[in-house]
Amino acid sequence: MNVYTQAILPGYQYYLFVNTQLSNPSIKTVSKYIEYKTWAGQIWRAEIIESGNAFFHWQGHDRRNGHRDTVINYLLRGQKWQSTITDYIFFHSLEGEETHGNYDNVIEYVCSNNCVYQSAFAEYIAE
Repeated sequence: MNVYTQAILPGYQYYLFVNTQLSNPSIKTVSKYIEYKTWAGQIWRAEIIESGNAFFHWQGHDRRNGHRDTVINYLLRGQKWQSTITDYIFFHSLEGEETHGNYDNVIEYVCSNNCVYQSAFAEYIAE
């Protein structure tokens, strides 16, 4: 009997965020980006680019003036968090302290409605 194996690389050809409001998990949304509060309390939006290796983010609805970045700074439960992304895996660290962080495939953040959301990736099938 021949057994063939194939390495499955992490990533998505067509991704979406599945966003769940943690205070009421029956509230879910699906989007190409997350909307989060920054350390300064501003509302920013971020989507994933470069095959899960960078963010494209912009303030409010001003996508035209957005930019590529490898880091986002966001609030969660009164604390300042920073995340980077590689191959669709987040590295979260409190106030950017790189020696004390954790890897995860989900991100939790405070949204513009002051609720905490958890976002995870899902693949959608294009026609």
